[in-house]
Amino acid sequence: MIAKLGQTLSKLSARFVPDPFVIVLALTLLTFAISFVFGDKVAALSASERARALADGWFADFYGTGLMKFALQMCIVLITGHALALSRPMQSLIRRVCGVANSPGSAVVIVSLVSSLASLLQWGLGVIVGAFMAREMGKHFAREGKLVHYPLLGAAGYAGFMVWHGGLSGSAPLKVAEPGHFLEAQIGVIPISETLFGTLNIAVTLTLIITIAGSLWALMPTDASEMTPYRGPLDDASQEDEDEDVARGEGGEEQPAGRAIAFLERTRALNLVCGGMLALWCVQFFARKGVAGFNLDTINMLFMTLGILLHRSPRSYLAAVVDGARGCAGIILQFPFYFGILGLLKASGLITQVATGFVQISSATTFPVFTFLSAGLVNLLVPSGGGQWAVQGPVMMEAVETLGVEPTRVIMAMAYGDAWTNMLQPFWALPLLGIMGLKAREIIGYTGFVLLVTGPVIMAMLLFL
Repeated sequence: MIAKLGQTLSKLSARFVPDPFVIVLALTLLTFAISFVFGDKVAALSASERARALADGWFADFYGTGLMKFALQMCIVLITGHALALSRPMQSLIRRVCGVANSPGSAVVIVSLVSSLASLLQWGLGVIVGAFMAREMGKHFAREGKLVHYPLLGAAGYAGFMVWHGGLSGSAPLKVAEPGHFLEAQIGVIPISETLFGTLNIAVTLTLIITIAGSLWALMPTDASEMTPYRGPLDDASQEDEDEDVARGEGGEEQPAGRAIAFLERTRALNLVCGGMLALWCVQFFARKGVAGFNLDTINMLFMTLGILLHRSPRSYLAAVVDGARGCAGIILQFPFYFGILGLLKASGLITQVATGFVQISSATTFPVFTFLSAGLVNLLVPSGGGQWAVQGPVMMEAVETLGVEPTRVIMAMAYGDAWTNMLQPFWALPLLGIMGLKAREIIGYTGFVLLVTGPVIMAMLLFL
């Protein structure tokens, strides 16, 4: 029955879900119209003044300097995670794990578990490892002559991403752990021992991992005619095979200068020396700072260090970075539009109205649930945990003082809501879709089902834990 429901949702999404870039353009127009009509900050202005104020707000954040820095951080997260996933040790590990699966159901469970664990380490790593794991699992079943539903594998690779904001690269918890963050005067510096490593987050994260895996297992079709197998090439050259190339002249003979350059490009010594220096810096930094040292910049440094150490040569790592940079196309193109939407919501006052509306109908007990729902709603318009916290954080923390709610619970509720509706927002699935050769509409039906199952679970835990 559940598998049939999944097939129905998948067919509906294939028919009605457009390309992600179309979605952001449509959201821009929709947000402008709603802000124009309902925004309280611009309500007293004439129609022309209102349109001008909204347009100015949109453009101010479209290429706003602070947000563009965040976009660059996100690009680096994605690229370093991608490069690490392409290293030979990581690729070998992925293939070994694929060999454990002996049924279609176990295949999606394994992919979702690996994606979830990788997402907890670093969100960029989760997206990329989930994609490679799903693709390799499809290849593994194709080589064995067995059937598995490839789009559902893609959904499993993306669904693990739901737990990222409760992991080591979670934007909101890391931001409030930084000395000097913009809400320090209100809530102080909150170490991740109280948020990411708190009892609530550990319980919610473990429950989500199990629930996601079980939901996907139940969605696997049992009828072979309903399965879409992997149909791409079964053998890909390793990213590191390029190390065997050398610089040659037109006649095909290796040139003296070419040999020297090729040696430097292919030697592992440079990776080990430079990677070792970076590793020493990371060790002394985290020994001094402890878990409080985790933020977006240090996470990026850590995974860049691991990637350099695990690749066999500078050329190999550079090739992996270049390959990962292609996945940033969606971020580069679409992030400014989402920042522009954020600008519209701020200029019109609409985002504060939404948050304040949830505050007004809340009590100390229910406020975390309404925070979760409001964060999920805003995430559909602005898929950026850091961006959301920058705008919603002040309103939420005002309510914390008024209602007497623990700030850590509210911070994590916002984090869960932000990650939850990613299952309907295909923006962060763009790298996975490119790697697997799938369309957003092929996986959104399945991830939408996961959203429906996990939402009540998260809200119940926010109420009773």
